[in-house]
Amino acid sequence: MKIAFTWDYEMFFGHKSGSVNRCMIEPTNRLLEISKRYNSKFTFFVDTGMLVRGGEIEAFSSDLRILREQLKGWDNDGHETGLHIHPHWEDAKWNDGWKFDLSRYKLSDFNSEGVSLIFDEYYKVLQSYVNQEIISYRAGGWCIQPFTDIQESMRRNELYVESSVFPGGKNSKQPYYYDFTRVPAKDHWRFSDDVCVENDQGMFTQFPISSQVYHPLFFWRLFILGRLKPSKHKPIGNGFPAKGGGSKKDFLLKKNLLCVSADGYFVTQIEKAINKAVKRGDKNLIVIGHPKACTPFSINYLDQLLNKISQKHEIVCLKDLEK
Repeated sequence: MKIAFTWDYEMFFGHKSGSVNRCMIEPTNRLLEISKRYNSKFTFFVDTGMLVRGGEIEAFSSDLRILREQLKGWDNDGHETGLHIHPHWEDAKWNDGWKFDLSRYKLSDFNSEGVSLIFDEYYKVLQSYVNQEIISYRAGGWCIQPFTDIQESMRRNELYVESSVFPGGKNSKQPYYYDFTRVPAKDHWRFSDDVCVENDQGMFTQFPISSQVYHPLFFWRLFILGRLKPSKHKPIGNGFPAKGGGSKKDFLLKKNLLCVSADGYFVTQIEKAINKAVKRGDKNLIVIGHPKACTPFSINYLDQLLNKISQKHEIVCLKDLEK
């Protein structure tokens, strides 16, 4: 089976964005070291609004230089760069750090012309950072619906691989909106104007992020370990996430269907997802992660995991999965 580890390369969007070094550079360097050890390739979905708006702020210029160096480095080493759009960067302000207004968090909060302008500019800027052709896209916050305006922008910029869907996922709490409760029971499918509807003649390919159910005991264990061993389980990123996900009570009291993730303690559940995918006969499995959410524990666990699974499976870029 082919496994793609996909990393959303971004800052935090809460009241503190965190630093570029702690949220991206430092954890990503550790991920790249692991990938090299096991001859594995990763996909990095770069939050390009940061590069666009950062280019307008003199105080952010040194951060842009080290970001460019890191992107160029992984590009030269054969890792994939994908376009990742969080359009609320259009309203971001710099005041000795980034301050975010999330009232226009997703592309559907903009009109058709706005979507086209943002998509075209962000694609052009990101492509200027790397030599490999960019063909993959992931929506910020999984907010890929409705797809109509995004469809035309992807076609125009020749991005034909999409990976925002995680089967069974649904969220309508502001600022999010997505509904993936009815999607094909496949590890990939062709589609045209709706990411959830298979169309054999569609020009786009959906590689859904794998999903699975997490029991409350998992979150209790995570909660307790975070209190007992904070040095191991605290994220390397030094910002705070935006609100809008599930409450702590929801996680501790009931089962939750979420992405298969390499973030923090979630990394311990990846092998279970792989075993289930093998039993189903799947050819692909897609894992999501965020460098900012990596912990010392998750980095070390991932190292051991890749040492084990790379002997049986191929760890490849998203664009190299089985179609």
